[in-house]
Amino acid sequence: MGEVNVLQRLVDASKRATTAVVLTHNIDFMFAQAILVNQLRKSGAPRLTVFADAGCAAASFNRQSVIADRVGRSYRVVPIDLGVGRRFHPKAIFLAGEEGTRLAIGSGNLGHGGWSSNREIWTYFNFPGEGGPAIAAFRDYLEKVCGMAGASDAVRATVLDPFRSEAWAADLPEPDRLVELPADTPLMDRMLSQFQEPPASFDMMAPYFDPEGAAVNELAARLGVPMRVLIQHGKEGLSSKAGAKLPSSARIVGIAPGAGERQTIHAKLYAARYTDHVVILAGSANCSRAALLRSDNGNAELMAISHLSNAEYEELLSGIQISDSPPDLPETAPNADWDEIENPPVRVLSASFDAGSLVVRCAFAGGDTPSDIRVVLHTGSLIAVADETGSFRVSVPGPGTRLWVEIDTPAGAVRSAPMWIDHEAELRVGRPEFDVQTRLAGNEGTISSEGLIDIFTLVVEHYKSPVPWAGTRGAKGASAIDYNLEDVFSTGFGRRSYAPVSGGGYLTTDEWSLMNDYFRLGGVGPRNGDPSDNSTDNPDGNPPEPKEPRAPAKPLEPTQVEKLARLIDRAVSSMSSMAFLESRPPPRLAADIRTVALLLGIARRREGMDKARVDSASARLFHALFFGNGSRPLLDLYVEAHPEAPALMQSSDLTAAMTLWIADLINKPEAGTWFNFAATRLAAAHPWLTLGDDEAMDSLERLSVHIAGLVEALPDFWLSWVQGGAAIRALMKNLTDPDQLLATVTRPRIYSGEIVWIGNQFAVAETDFDRKSNAGFFLLGEARHARYQGSRAVPILDVIDAVELPEAVKHTIKQILTPASLSFR
Repeated sequence: MGEVNVLQRLVDASKRATTAVVLTHNIDFMFAQAILVNQLRKSGAPRLTVFADAGCAAASFNRQSVIADRVGRSYRVVPIDLGVGRRFHPKAIFLAGEEGTRLAIGSGNLGHGGWSSNREIWTYFNFPGEGGPAIAAFRDYLEKVCGMAGASDAVRATVLDPFRSEAWAADLPEPDRLVELPADTPLMDRMLSQFQEPPASFDMMAPYFDPEGAAVNELAARLGVPMRVLIQHGKEGLSSKAGAKLPSSARIVGIAPGAGERQTIHAKLYAARYTDHVVILAGSANCSRAALLRSDNGNAELMAISHLSNAEYEELLSGIQISDSPPDLPETAPNADWDEIENPPVRVLSASFDAGSLVVRCAFAGGDTPSDIRVVLHTGSLIAVADETGSFRVSVPGPGTRLWVEIDTPAGAVRSAPMWIDHEAELRVGRPEFDVQTRLAGNEGTISSEGLIDIFTLVVEHYKSPVPWAGTRGAKGASAIDYNLEDVFSTGFGRRSYAPVSGGGYLTTDEWSLMNDYFRLGGVGPRNGDPSDNSTDNPDGNPPEPKEPRAPAKPLEPTQVEKLARLIDRAVSSMSSMAFLESRPPPRLAADIRTVALLLGIARRREGMDKARVDSASARLFHALFFGNGSRPLLDLYVEAHPEAPALMQSSDLTAAMTLWIADLINKPEAGTWFNFAATRLAAAHPWLTLGDDEAMDSLERLSVHIAGLVEALPDFWLSWVQGGAAIRALMKNLTDPDQLLATVTRPRIYSGEIVWIGNQFAVAETDFDRKSNAGFFLLGEARHARYQGSRAVPILDVIDAVELPEAVKHTIKQILTPASLSFR
């Protein structure tokens, strides 16, 4: 009960947290978004979920709804309605991450008073460490809390994920050291069971008692030992009539905060004092019927058990002054209405928006659920219809931040208090991802050198943080696009008439908007002013005046070059593992791939940058993701584990980004001499990467203008990549009888860098060799080196004419297999 800021203590002790959970009775929404959310950035910006009493949360939001605009977006609040006469009353703060977890169980509500200015009591637990039993018990209680709340799968996945995914969770011991409600037996019974023998004396402290004093009288009678009832002067929560009923063993003692301080003593403490130690139960439970004398029909409460030495207990009490005189108890119970909960005709329990659908849950005083309700948004009223679960649904493109519900009653139409709206897509976003979005939003034009470093810094943090799969595992997208060989090689495929603007008069580099569109999920927004938009004439039919070109970014300073190169290396290191891919649901993985491709493209074009260093890092990542680096390609493994991924990942922007990435690495020594063929083979293995969707050409032209420049003609490069992939895929289907093809081969040697078919896959010859001897090959399918008898290798160029394929396809394959950079003889 000393001057301890509970939030600061936990934040200072927690690094790289990914999950934050708060249990509270009341909530100050402005404190949550202005203080709590910002302070949690210091602990790794974990996803925050707050469980709060529904009645208290509704009353608080009614007062703060105009300014509490981040609830449902930056953090989630889950209201819990236990019914008339019952309160959701536990107080806890839980932070968890890869390194471990920290938990505080106490008496303070989520707000300035409860977490820093009141005299509260908190018990702290760490794991790894001695707090394992309490952490395990809290895990079980969180499961129970989710049941009380009727929590969605997304909420359950978020708050319970650390106990299922983190390595430390497997080592948790048996649950202990917490006592909770609801339960099968009253809290008082389980409190007293913690005392193996009667204590020498007993202290209890609480700001609230039930009006009749039933709980405190029963506690004193059952203990039968000297008991001090500690009540704050001036904030007495017990009536004189109830106090007079106490047995002679109990004595009411006045307490106050430290000298000269005016604070509320809000701690709840039950202490059994022995000759050599003290057993303490501290937490949320007041001395009331609903907290101590009921079981599964009482409040929700949570208490922590501690064993202190007598000296430690005296130190705990040193935060308050214990007086010799009793407090002045009022004649009437001051808290007679605390157990009363408003029961208006309609109360909104929750509102959730996802994928264009708004789902509203309500409680109705009459008990009967109407067939529909009127949902009042900032844009007007909509009729929402009840579904089989009793929730109400309505389609809406964008609901805003709050809503009201109206229903008709015999007395006329009534409206609920306002309720915040949970934007599920945003709530699934971790803080690092949110920080990138915030940095990118609202900017346009060329990214400055410092801005580019800032973005890379934030993106690296995002790549290091897992993204929840909630709502995406097993999801189905549109069918992934596949090749049609005849279409791909038809006249006019991938081409349309558009006229480049001479002199660059209408071209403006808009790297900011590209980054914003490529990073965020759900596709891009309207592309106003895009150079690919043909509507460039004024109403009078004349071309518009050329825009002033924006000033290019200043060249990078040497220190900036080094800083940016280090950030690129960190990004590549983070993404080059299967653990990274598995930490991303398919839509997020697609966005991260197109983002890094775009960032690498921007970085290598920045004046002053070491292009070879960018290309080297870029090639390392490309090889790991798509070619394999001593093992199979990571993308192949990911798609095998998640067959739905291609349909959920494909997009025109991913296709454009991949095209830019490959174009930048073609014929670069850092990428390897066989990169061209391997990139074409990638298109054959994953055609959905190359074909995107119906807007592929728009995306290619936009990226070509803003990043690559028209002279680099990404649409033309993309066409050759698509046709090459289709040709190689057709070739693979026809390589079914290698022995028959080998019979047509007459030359005695294979040359270094030549593409052959061996071991039922494509491979690259590593040296010149005689076909009668053993030779080394790099197997593209398995991404490893191997040795084979040279006579088993089928040189593709020698047998292509023997394969039944259209001439245009054969011609394309020959072009791919005979680049000038390879030393064929």
